[in-house]
Amino acid sequence: MNTRRLSFLGGDSSLPTSPSYVTLASTNTGYSTPNSSWDLPSSLSSPIPPVPPLPSSIPLIGLSKTIQTKSRPHRRNHASSSTIMTTPIALATSSDSRQDKEVELQAFHSVKVPGVREVTRTPRSTLTFKHVSYEVTGKSGPKRLVDDVSVEVKAGELLAIMGPSGAGKSTLLDLMAFRKIPLPGAEILLNSQRIDSRTMFKISSFVEQDDALLGVLTVRETVTYALRLHSPLLSRKEIVERVDRVLGALGLRGCMNQKIGTPIARGISGGQKRRVTAACAMVTYPRILLLDEVTSGLDSTSAREVMNSIRNLAVAEGMMVIATIHQPSLETLAQFTNLLMLSDGQICYLGKVDDLEGFFDRWGKPVRKFVTPVEHAMNFLNQDFDSESERHSFSHNAAKEFRSFYLSTIASSSSSAIGDDEHEVESKFDKNNTSQTFVRVALAKDSNDYSSPTDGSSSERLFWNTVVLSERSAVNYMRNLLAYGVRAGMYAGMGVMLALIWINLGDDDSKINDRLSVHFYSVAFLAFMSVAGIPSFLEERAVYLRETRNGLYTVLPFLLSNTLVNAPFLLLCVFLFSVICYWAIGLHSGAAAFFRFLAFLFLAILAAESQVLIIAALIPIFVAALAIGAFMNGFWMSVGGYFIKARSLPRFWYYSFHYMDYQRYAFELLTNSDLRGLTFQCINDCNCAYPSSTPDTCTVSGDDVLSYLDINSIEYGQWIGILISINIIYRLILYIVLRYRTTS
Repeated sequence: MNTRRLSFLGGDSSLPTSPSYVTLASTNTGYSTPNSSWDLPSSLSSPIPPVPPLPSSIPLIGLSKTIQTKSRPHRRNHASSSTIMTTPIALATSSDSRQDKEVELQAFHSVKVPGVREVTRTPRSTLTFKHVSYEVTGKSGPKRLVDDVSVEVKAGELLAIMGPSGAGKSTLLDLMAFRKIPLPGAEILLNSQRIDSRTMFKISSFVEQDDALLGVLTVRETVTYALRLHSPLLSRKEIVERVDRVLGALGLRGCMNQKIGTPIARGISGGQKRRVTAACAMVTYPRILLLDEVTSGLDSTSAREVMNSIRNLAVAEGMMVIATIHQPSLETLAQFTNLLMLSDGQICYLGKVDDLEGFFDRWGKPVRKFVTPVEHAMNFLNQDFDSESERHSFSHNAAKEFRSFYLSTIASSSSSAIGDDEHEVESKFDKNNTSQTFVRVALAKDSNDYSSPTDGSSSERLFWNTVVLSERSAVNYMRNLLAYGVRAGMYAGMGVMLALIWINLGDDDSKINDRLSVHFYSVAFLAFMSVAGIPSFLEERAVYLRETRNGLYTVLPFLLSNTLVNAPFLLLCVFLFSVICYWAIGLHSGAAAFFRFLAFLFLAILAAESQVLIIAALIPIFVAALAIGAFMNGFWMSVGGYFIKARSLPRFWYYSFHYMDYQRYAFELLTNSDLRGLTFQCINDCNCAYPSSTPDTCTVSGDDVLSYLDINSIEYGQWIGILISINIIYRLILYIVLRYRTTS
């Protein structure tokens, strides 16, 4: 059968054609499209109701991987009152060489077309929050932070949440994102279907107030890694195209190769960082985008640019955007479709942004000259400077009067409120002609199918997320001097210091204690300096929390990647220290002894690193984590058996913490590796420094020293196994802490 190419909404599609097909037209639509005629079977040539005027653009809603498009504006035909246009009856696909996207367009009254799959009617995507409340219990009793808030947001719309400090804006946003659990009775619906926290995490992205970004990465790298973590099976071409599109939409192409910036290297501006954070969320094409004070700390121009960029991409992709915003300019507020104003957790205004000034006119309190409608509203809602009696007096409480008037006008202003019922919305199109044909953009094949085809199985996601996170961490550590560069230099410098101070100890018995000091100091110093890794981990932790709460990955791949990448860098640091000081000091000769020294020291430092990460994950305050980390290392030194013989420790400390001390096992391993097989000359008239098993020869063996210290019976394999077990236990504790901090 022959086919003819057909253009619709700027894209091409193919339908079977034959002489038995006829052209279908509608009149007085006001719009036309290129090549706007479809060939249909002659059996369908009966009159069909006219198509209502199409909007100048149809936003793409809910970019599932199977539903994508790039629409172009329709062209008006002013030359004739009769317009030939395409009537979408079933599925039409369009493709663009630059975007390679698909769109599902369907009619309210579907007509079967040979060779084309019929599409069921899908309403416009709607997110509904009903009776959302939240309270906390303090010393004075329960306090309601959010009180019975109901609101509705449709695809392609932007909702601004405003109110004075303490009004409940951020709390409400957390409730919408399932970051807090509302009181019983609340409902969160998507297309009239209940959704749970897991579904919300999969289809939404949350942009927090703080810009949690890795400073050494470029803008492009930052956004690319976010997309690769979300959709690990996307092709490289798709990743590049999508990242370029989002960067272009958010005005970041000019700085896409600049680094974010660190404390020692200036990067992009604050407004650009805000847009990069938004880009990391939007590049995953979420159906719901939640923004908490996205313009906080920005000047009016930067705030307008950020919101304009978000609006452009959100409208184009049909995202539902909900944002808390503080003190917006008129230009910034104009980017939003609807406005929700709160006071004491209660709704005081819910409607179109443009209708706020009219609201005050109807109230009889018009907006004054040189005052914006929002500023005028805040004058009523801000109660921080009211006296206690005024707060409890209705006649003097402007916020209560504000809310009272709003409640009294809900019925009359329902047409402008955004909480319309879905049937009311549809009636706007159907009330004049119930048989009208209307174009809809399909949200998804199945409203319950929220997963991406590029997600892969859980095992695939675990593998690829670990790979991507490992790659990003390696890049971060190699570029960030504060991560391991400074530590490597510090360990190398300390190796030089030890080599110069304990140079060539020799083999007389007076140097035995010096050797023990080298063993202890090597373990204690390298373990103590593990606190230098706290700053870089705190930076990673902030990024981890943002990304895991947005559902990019889970705790396990982060922990695996951290372990896999940290280990080689720590091994390099230990190697630099060991290779500099080991031979210069004159420890046990031989390659085997050197590599034992290196391996035992590495296991100890790996445990020290894990301990510090646990502290930093639990207490993400640098000074506090530093102090606690230093205390813990000092504690392990005191019960390790160097300053006081292990057997001389009080029973409680000996049978508890002494057996848990990773420094103890490392010290005993280093001492055994160095002293076993050595013989020391007793230089003080055969009065050996340690009891000798061969006093007649004026010598004392290394085994005699080990016996005196009660560490001569250890087995390398057993002690190594204990150190590995301590490392595993520490990593399991780190996993639990990270998981707890993620969900808390």
